[in-house]
Amino acid sequence: MSRAKSADPQPPQLGALIRLATQAMGEELARWIEASGFEGIQPAHSAAIQPLWRRPDGLRITELAKASRITKQSMSALVADLAAAGYVERVGDPDDARAVRVRLTPRGRTYARAVRAFSRQVEAHWAERVGAERINELRTTLELLRTSVFLAGE
Repeated sequence: MSRAKSADPQPPQLGALIRLATQAMGEELARWIEASGFEGIQPAHSAAIQPLWRRPDGLRITELAKASRITKQSMSALVADLAAAGYVERVGDPDDARAVRVRLTPRGRTYARAVRAFSRQVEAHWAERVGAERINELRTTLELLRTSVFLAGE
């Protein structure tokens, strides 16, 4: 006996749509990493790489964890993986001799530049599919949410 698919009377919630877009980008990223020749790196490592891009002097593990909204323990594991693969290094904190900062190595900066270029390619592809104006509106809206909601409590 066949069943006709029932149409969902409710469209997906905003959070679900954002999650689906994030998953799609993550799947594209995983395929790109596999083909890119960058070894020892996974999409999850973006949680550490991304905040370090604009911080050449590095960040402490606690700051990295807060920036990525993950636990210090999870960030420590990501940093350990990245350090072992040569993408980040631990250096002394000039503001506190007891503390350590994590910063991108030259290899890490090369990867970060490449992954940013890849991301722009995905955005361009999405713009071809739905229109550049819609992608620009989405970017503007998400940036507004980032500055007025996500960062409001910091």
